[in-house]
Amino acid sequence: MGDAFWKLFVYSSIMNSGKSPSFHSSFSSRRSVLKGGLAAAVTSPFFLASGRRSLDAETLPVPQPVRFSAPVASPAPMDRLFDTIKRTASNEELYRFLYAMPKGGDIHHHLGGGFLPSMWLSIATDTKRNGGQVFYTRYRTTAHGKHPLLSRPGVSHIFLWQTLNAKHYNSLSSAFQADFKPLSDLDPVEQEAWKSAVVLDEDGEGRDEFFEYHWSRLWDLTRSIDVVSELFVENMKMFSAEGVRYLEIQRGAFHYLDAKGELIPTDVAESFWAERLAQPDAMATNVKVRWQGVVVRFRPDAEDQVRQWFAFLDANRETWVGLNMAGREDNNKGYPSRFKAVYDEMLRKYPGIGISIHAGEAEKADTYIFDTLRLGATRIGHGINLIWDEPTMLRMRDSKFLVEINLISNELLGYVPDLDLHPFPIYLRQGIPCCLNTDDRGMWDSNFTDEVYVAVERFNLSWEELKKVARYSYEYCFAEPDLKKSLRADYESQLSAFEAQFSESNWQSIVSGVPAVTHGYGKKDLGLQLG
Repeated sequence: MGDAFWKLFVYSSIMNSGKSPSFHSSFSSRRSVLKGGLAAAVTSPFFLASGRRSLDAETLPVPQPVRFSAPVASPAPMDRLFDTIKRTASNEELYRFLYAMPKGGDIHHHLGGGFLPSMWLSIATDTKRNGGQVFYTRYRTTAHGKHPLLSRPGVSHIFLWQTLNAKHYNSLSSAFQADFKPLSDLDPVEQEAWKSAVVLDEDGEGRDEFFEYHWSRLWDLTRSIDVVSELFVENMKMFSAEGVRYLEIQRGAFHYLDAKGELIPTDVAESFWAERLAQPDAMATNVKVRWQGVVVRFRPDAEDQVRQWFAFLDANRETWVGLNMAGREDNNKGYPSRFKAVYDEMLRKYPGIGISIHAGEAEKADTYIFDTLRLGATRIGHGINLIWDEPTMLRMRDSKFLVEINLISNELLGYVPDLDLHPFPIYLRQGIPCCLNTDDRGMWDSNFTDEVYVAVERFNLSWEELKKVARYSYEYCFAEPDLKKSLRADYESQLSAFEAQFSESNWQSIVSGVPAVTHGYGKKDLGLQLG
């Protein structure tokens, strides 16, 4: 395997969120299209089928802040009022109420998977915000040969909408270049096709589409520090509008490229991030940000990654707070007990570094969650199959361990295709700390409120349970003690102001004015019509 080919595979693995290929999901709709050109694509059932979600047409979402009304003289008891709202509100009224509600932090969130399709297209084509770059995307497939930049294991080497920076585009032969055009030159139909190619918007899509193609299409965009930093500030604005005040983001540190496509030294990249997040538009969101590193668990050098990350985290404790491990759990090279020796080694050297690891993102019983706790993890990402590991489940009740719940991710990737059967409410109501998160929300075309709405609609969460889930996110986040204290105080203050505006009779008038926003998932899958 060539060096360039291996680098593409490695980077795509680093940026994925640990999803595994589907054992049972249907994956024919798009793969059959990928081997054709644009003419085949736009006339195929992929574009014409009614199952496809309609993506938002706006160039870039402009979130409007939620403003609370003045407190009333006699606020309604919120637990009782919330029960009334659940019984009598329309779906849209309930959604607007939940959108305005102060929320916990999003602490299971992959940087590259967090941006909506319209956001990618907007920033990637805006030379004033992307470092002056021009990106090129594969809009047709007339060149059928293989090329290291266009292929990796498990992925067809002929597929549409892979997007390259100018350096990589210029390295292609003229035959391959003829299949690409500047991203800014796409016509409206092509723009919709490009956006559709980086979101699970088609019935029958799942892990194969997500793992094998989404990340490959976005490879160069996710490496551009200009693009992803601008996108992240836009995300901060959107999460702030939803009442989220803390983001704990899984991202890389060693792979960023400048506007010329050249690798940036890690310290320079970190300074770039710090400067961007110190700009007025980012500061105005009041969203606090901390970072987690990510190890690709099935890599041959995964132990060395662990060592590299611990050393980096120790040297950058101001904003870097923890380490995660991701990667397909069906790949038996990444089993948790493989890492006992290296985590023991690191825990002998480094104090106070948080450990949160993907585990239990599977449809079969295993001991991965127990084995992951043995590594030192205090947080489990997903934890779906904990329900079948009863001894470990009992250990986690009323304990220092948290499960990071990702409902929409688990549904769309086929781990829990019927969300009514998700184990989340069982965990929560048996005393296992849980919090709600968005995982790769851009690739679901969703937001944080969608997760809360699904939890309330499917599992009849009480007001006390909603507050408990939010508080758990702050209690178990890896932020430093002073920031945790500040986040908790801000949440309680915002919560009090939110509750104080409601009387027994005014809730409908208040929620009618909430500028709630939802996206493709909310519109199609949840059937919301917010206007």
